Amino acid sequence: MVVLSLSFIAYTLTQQVKPNVRQVVEDTLAENANIIAQLIAEDVHQQQVNTPEFDQKIQAALSRQLDATIWQHKKDQINQQLYITNQQGIVIYDSEGQAVGQDYSKWNDVYLTLRGKYGARSTATNPNDRSSSVMHIAAPIIYKQQLLGVVSIGKPNQSVQPYIERAEQQLIHQALWIAALSLLLASMVAYWLKHSIDRVRRYAQALAPVNQAPFFYSAKELNQVTQALSDMREKLEDRAYVENYVNTLTHELKSPLTAIQASAELLQDDLPLEDQQQFATHIVQQSQRLQSLIERMLLLTRLEKNQHVLEFQMLDLSTLIQQCFQQQQSALQRKRIQLRLDIPEHCSIYADPFWLKQALNNLLDNARDFCPEQGLIAVQVKEHSVINSTEIFLFNEAEAIPEYALKRVFETYFSLPRPHNQQRSTGIGLSIVQQIIQQHQGKISIQNISKNALDFLGNHSSGVLVTLTLHTNFT
Repeated sequence: MVVLSLSFIAYTLTQQVKPNVRQVVEDTLAENANIIAQLIAEDVHQQQVNTPEFDQKIQAALSRQLDATIWQHKKDQINQQLYITNQQGIVIYDSEGQAVGQDYSKWNDVYLTLRGKYGARSTATNPNDRSSSVMHIAAPIIYKQQLLGVVSIGKPNQSVQPYIERAEQQLIHQALWIAALSLLLASMVAYWLKHSIDRVRRYAQALAPVNQAPFFYSAKELNQVTQALSDMREKLEDRAYVENYVNTLTHELKSPLTAIQASAELLQDDLPLEDQQQFATHIVQQSQRLQSLIERMLLLTRLEKNQHVLEFQMLDLSTLIQQCFQQQQSALQRKRIQLRLDIPEHCSIYADPFWLKQALNNLLDNARDFCPEQGLIAVQVKEHSVINSTEIFLFNEAEAIPEYALKRVFETYFSLPRPHNQQRSTGIGLSIVQQIIQQHQGKISIQNISKNALDFLGNHSSGVLVTLTLHTNFT
């Protein structure tokens, strides 16, 4: 389409070159004719135009040699001719020496000029050759307010053809350049538009939330489409999230509520005091489980639905880990669990203290629950200044996690039975940990460790190792 449009424009412009050039030539000839008419008026009045002296003067002027380069075209001679008629239109002088005595009163240039009008004509000297046309522009010869005749200056149209051809070539070259640049620009715009639309398409088709919607500095409409898609996706996600939240919470609440109901019904019977205490304890345990489930569900929801709740600051990791172990101290002592810490002094990290502490406490809860009595829990911290990261290793002696469970440990509500009582947790703790670490732009992994496989512990039983990788500082 661009090429066709430019071709049409170029064709139209080239068709205008020839008439425009001839209009300029006509304007020049009209001025020259009036100047010459004024100069020869006295000679015509004195009937000197048919003398040899007058002819020599005209011939000398018309045959004068030129040395001019006009628009890169070499011009070395004057390409004009003239003839003079009397009041009746009879030629009394012809610079070509061919038309003297002929009646030119019917030619437009002479006919119109004798009647006080602008006279001009273009006539081919060879009827079979259109390029042989000569343009004639006439002017009245007036002497003392008396019309004596007409002088007509002629110029072959072929003499200006080089200028016409050069102008046409320049227009064609410029049109080709414009076409090439237009095609290049159109290709770039098409590529940008396709790429931009493709970004919007990928954004619309993405099933998982993306960090940031695409933004286009020069496409307000695409930004509006992206925003509309973002709003629609958010509404759909909210609806799906609430639906999934309610279904899951209902399912998870059913088990402890059923246990509480069964224990409460049994307590209505006349039972021995020991049985009553057992069922009452069971109700308390299930109530605590319900409370823990609800609290962790709210915590997980806060993390999942608010992607920018973290408040980062530089903090002492050693102090934070010590605080976590102090909170767990009584529970660890009940199981007589051994602790081993290998943490550099003044180990700083850029993190949110509240949420990182939540993550470490959840990991310690898991480690304590699965660690046998008199077992070992160890923490090692390694700083890697070159790659701007810090690794936290948390090991606890325990039975190996089944292979199928290793792939699901971070799934919400997935949990394994505790070895000492076969009870299951809410299954939310590790999901919270994963969310926290991801929002710190870090990584978390869990693996089984064979006996004596960790150098920093020396002799130890088999167990489970959790590895956290966090940025020391964001740059």
